Amino acid sequence: MSEKEAKWSKRALLFILIISAIRLAVLPAMNLTPQGAYYWQYAKHPALGYFDHPPVHAYIAMATTALFGDNVFAIRLGPWLCGVGVLFLILEFTRRLWGDRAGFLAVVLAGVTPLFSIGSAVLTPDPPLLFFWTLAVYLGYRTLVEDRKRWWILTGIACGLAMLSKYTAAFLAPGFLIVLIFSKRGREHLRSPWPYLGFIAATIAFAPQIIWNAENGWASFAFQSTRRVGELSRWRLDLFGGMVGTQLAVVSPLIFIGVIWASFRAAARGLFRERDFDGLYLASFSLPIILFFSLTALRYWVKMNWLAPAYITGLMAFVGAFAGRKQIIKWAAIVGAVETAALYILVLVPGIPLTGEAAYWEGWKEAAAVVDSLRGEMSDGTFVAGWGYKVPSELRFHLDGRPETYSNEILGRRGLNYDYWTKPDELLHRDCIFVADSREPFREERLLAEHFDSIAAPDTLRPLRGGKLLTTFRIWRCFGYTGP
Repeated sequence: MSEKEAKWSKRALLFILIISAIRLAVLPAMNLTPQGAYYWQYAKHPALGYFDHPPVHAYIAMATTALFGDNVFAIRLGPWLCGVGVLFLILEFTRRLWGDRAGFLAVVLAGVTPLFSIGSAVLTPDPPLLFFWTLAVYLGYRTLVEDRKRWWILTGIACGLAMLSKYTAAFLAPGFLIVLIFSKRGREHLRSPWPYLGFIAATIAFAPQIIWNAENGWASFAFQSTRRVGELSRWRLDLFGGMVGTQLAVVSPLIFIGVIWASFRAAARGLFRERDFDGLYLASFSLPIILFFSLTALRYWVKMNWLAPAYITGLMAFVGAFAGRKQIIKWAAIVGAVETAALYILVLVPGIPLTGEAAYWEGWKEAAAVVDSLRGEMSDGTFVAGWGYKVPSELRFHLDGRPETYSNEILGRRGLNYDYWTKPDELLHRDCIFVADSREPFREERLLAEHFDSIAAPDTLRPLRGGKLLTTFRIWRCFGYTGP
């Protein structure tokens, strides 16, 4: 390594150290998100798999909370570690493509992208997905370029663990198929047994979720496939516009536009012009996701994190396309850093009013305090439940003693993973405190009367932030549970 290359390598490592330290410092400072509380509930109910998502994020949370306790820092430590791993893999991958300076630029862009920054501080399936996705594409690249056919086993294991993190990893399959079919290197490997053995290794790594599905009527696979198809709406340009607007916000405009342009450029160079293997490889793991969810967005609301894996190789393609135009990458990094800093300030400074998804992070401590007070007034054995998955998950984390909480399943409605955790017969004849949050409207109050001997008029709580109303909690005292 030359002195000049060593300089860029040191800068990249220093940047990873600084950005990771900043992320680590804010872990305990932010309130636990409803999604984080829900997935922490996964960790409190160990299983081979789960209904909504595969289990890796739960396994990681089990380990970190076992070491450091059930607190916000421990719950978020796993996502932070995954984020650090992603940065190191991006650095190593990009260095192999275009050298140390390109590796530095790719790490900076990834480090300041708001989606990755905030995502590394929230317990969801996405952080382990991104880590194992990046590991899989990195190992696959080395397998093909260095002709290490036996490495298909390692690549397959990484793919399987990505699938065991989140079903979005299924897009690794078309990515590798495109590379194997449309590149000379790939076709040579297809004539060997190793890619097929890699597929078997991936299936074995994914086996826990397969076993859970087999034991539970394939419920998770159906939930994430046929149910989603059933929810498709008519063709709507406003949904597509919403997806584009969301991506511009959470990725930042220059990075988003740069990734899209660079991915199409890489695909064209790889398939039609220079037969550029690197371009084909990078585009194969970004464009299928981008195109699929762009089409989906014409009939379904695409969530902001669904495209996240596409930005891994997309950022690398962006750096490769604009490495000679420092100003473009510089301004992309500056805009991304400003947006990320603004998001941290918005969430961390108590006096700033919150709207949208960020508003869901607040109000739970106040609600738990009221519920705790009511628990002291009610009979022994009183249990706590809430409408939706967010309310009972946040309440369990914030209530004294962290008692088991329950969801819609006690009222005979679907409660997602709560359906698999709850044994309603054990709750019969007990009293209940039931909580609903106006951010997820509870419009079926008659259900309470149908499933309890009697209910009292609800108490109301209206927490504020920065002088602005966050939400309205309604809290019922219910007596004599009669079953779902």
